[in-house]
Amino acid sequence: MTKKPELVFYNKIFMINFVSVNIIHMEEEQKHEVAQPKKARRSRRNKEEIERDLFSAITIIIQKQGFGKPMINHVSEEANVIKRVIYENYDSFDDLLKLYFSKNDFWTFFILDNIANQSSNYKEFFTNVLKAFFTTFDENQAFQSIVRWEVASPDKFVQKRARERERNCNEELQGNVQFFQSFGIDIEALYALLIGGIYYLILRKDVSTICNIDVSIKAGKKRILATIDKLAELIFYAQEQKEEKKRIAQRLFKRGISIEEIAQILEIDQELVSSFVHDGE
Repeated sequence: MTKKPELVFYNKIFMINFVSVNIIHMEEEQKHEVAQPKKARRSRRNKEEIERDLFSAITIIIQKQGFGKPMINHVSEEANVIKRVIYENYDSFDDLLKLYFSKNDFWTFFILDNIANQSSNYKEFFTNVLKAFFTTFDENQAFQSIVRWEVASPDKFVQKRARERERNCNEELQGNVQFFQSFGIDIEALYALLIGGIYYLILRKDVSTICNIDVSIKAGKKRILATIDKLAELIFYAQEQKEEKKRIAQRLFKRGISIEEIAQILEIDQELVSSFVHDGE
């Protein structure tokens, strides 16, 4: 039996529409695949890259939560490093945190490794320590987070790290004590005031100015750094004058001038002159 012409016509129309719809659908899928490419698999990280990502994750978590010890699950998730890998590279999670502290702690890492070796005298050490600490603490968000943690939630972990920091710095700072005592300055108390002030200046720089100084801007930072230099000049002026008088006294004594006469010329007491001219004997 032959099909009616009308039926053949409608069948052809249906097939054309069906094919067209499928072609359009395939084109849309192809466009979607182009717009949403498959995620490339992350390349395998070496130990240094893993540690970098872990440290970055710890900083982010401390900044987010404000204070308190980060948990390994949070660090693992933030760094995209499974816990098994963390324990393969570190004896414990606390060892990872301890390493993070030491590498982001100005006093442990920066002073002992750099400033002490770069300073040729006590004046340079004094200015270099304070200026470098101000600049480094201002720029190091991780170190700021550590200090906030110590202040806001002083648990046993951060207390232990803080005591270790104090011990690490004590030997270097103790070398200054006797020198400053010779001209009546308690350098430990002075450092405590200045360093504590720098901590406070930086940690609340986004809150308000302090004594009309805004350390969140370049001009404010320059004023602080310039004042450290000026303070060093004032502190060391007396010592420099003393050293100059010592040199003069020694030269005069070698020329045969008596201790009594030298004391009158330099307007200092004879006992001090005697200590000058017999120094090193």
